[in-house]
Amino acid sequence: MYNRTPFDAARDRHTDAPELPIQHGHFYYDDGYPDSHLFDDAESLRQRHQPDFLLIHPMNIDDAGHRFGLSSPQYRNAARRADGSLSRYLPEWLAAGYQVLVTADHGMNDDRSHGGVLPEERQVPLFVFGAGFSQDDADPQQTELCGTICDLLQAPHDKPRCRALLAQDAR
Repeated sequence: MYNRTPFDAARDRHTDAPELPIQHGHFYYDDGYPDSHLFDDAESLRQRHQPDFLLIHPMNIDDAGHRFGLSSPQYRNAARRADGSLSRYLPEWLAAGYQVLVTADHGMNDDRSHGGVLPEERQVPLFVFGAGFSQDDADPQQTELCGTICDLLQAPHDKPRCRALLAQDAR
């Protein structure tokens, strides 16, 4: 996800350009870029720009899965490190009124890949934090996340959504 193609790291890695689709961003291009740095980059963007929407896409868990597999200590420890980074910033984000979704775009298997039909490749957790969520049991589909986020942002859309995930006043 970049503003321009081809991506030129010297030009595009750090963006502060209100005229671009992604106005403010720090873009990495190496899957080994430390997630701890990525969360720090995200917090820097939040403090400087107070965005309505901030996407953080860490890669160390995925990288560990491809290198060592689902059942490896490296994969589990990469998840633990990301959890530690989240725990550092989550209280501040919630105090600032942000709605936080934590999920993954895919799972992983023991063959160090994904994209198949195994449950561990297709079923991923979804954690939600903030007053905009119902905290009721819900079974959202990945295809409903875009519409649900648009609802939280009060952005017009025609996407499917998971109303059960949202607090009454956010529906």
